Amino acid sequence: GKNAYYFAHAHKANGPKWDGKAEPKLLMKQSVSTEDAMKESIKRAPSFHYSKSNITSYAFLNEDKVVKLYITMDGVGEKCTDDDIQLDYDEMSFSLVVKNFKEEDQCLSFGKLTAKIVEAKYKLKPNKIILTLKKEKEGVEWHTINDKGTPDHELV
Repeated sequence: GKNAYYFAHAHKANGPKWDGKAEPKLLMKQSVSTEDAMKESIKRAPSFHYSKSNITSYAFLNEDKVVKLYITMDGVGEKCTDDDIQLDYDEMSFSLVVKNFKEEDQCLSFGKLTAKIVEAKYKLKPNKIILTLKKEKEGVEWHTINDKGTPDHELV
């Protein structure tokens, strides 16, 4: 309307007066007990370390009780043993690390799955690793493995 300019410019900033310096200025300190801070960090971060995924191609199968990932890795059964494979998970994420397959450790990680899981396990086959994620709720349809709506890896 005809008064929009005055409305938009009539409100004054209620922050501190600018000191003319470009550096950020601390406006307020708030103490948080270390116990509360620990609870927050536990809520946000999984209990295991994530690596950047360099396994980018896998087959995905949604079943009633589980979700399976078929990760093709030629010769993985000969080059690797169970000691070379590390699988960590919590209810909303997992990280699979395969050592001694290539020069660089091979990794597939998801920080936010489509839905909660209660178990993750793998089977080492001659030319692939089959990863099985047990769903918390049976019958929940997973269209992708992660919760971003679109997969960030190539599905085969």
